[in-house]
Amino acid sequence: MKNYDQFHDGWLDGLLIDQKSVQVFLSTEERQPFLVVANGVVALAADGFKAGNIVFEVVTRQKEELTLQDITRAYGLAEGATGQDQAQKLLAKALEQNLIVLEINPSYGASCVLLAESVDLLHRRESLDRKFAGAIV
Repeated sequence: MKNYDQFHDGWLDGLLIDQKSVQVFLSTEERQPFLVVANGVVALAADGFKAGNIVFEVVTRQKEELTLQDITRAYGLAEGATGQDQAQKLLAKALEQNLIVLEINPSYGASCVLLAESVDLLHRRESLDRKFAGAIV
């Protein structure tokens, strides 16, 4: 598990969803802007958005660290035996596909859990530089 401590008491500024790609806009407590780019997203659950979403923690977990709770939350599965059976099957598939979970837990406001093939953290300026590299200005 990797914990991104720099986002404790920072902000979850928003999400941009484009088919199987999700960009998560985060800021540190000092208002340093970052972007988490998740590609090959297979499941996403985000809720509780309010003005001023304060982050408690941001973590990623790799294949061997995925849990049934990760799967249940990301897919929004029902409680009980039916949900448990689905979660077991989806966890096996996630392990087979080598997926990563990104989990953002709030102190206030929004939470987010997603399963993806890759998750990268970039400073927002770096992401703009990549996007417009080679562009004629």
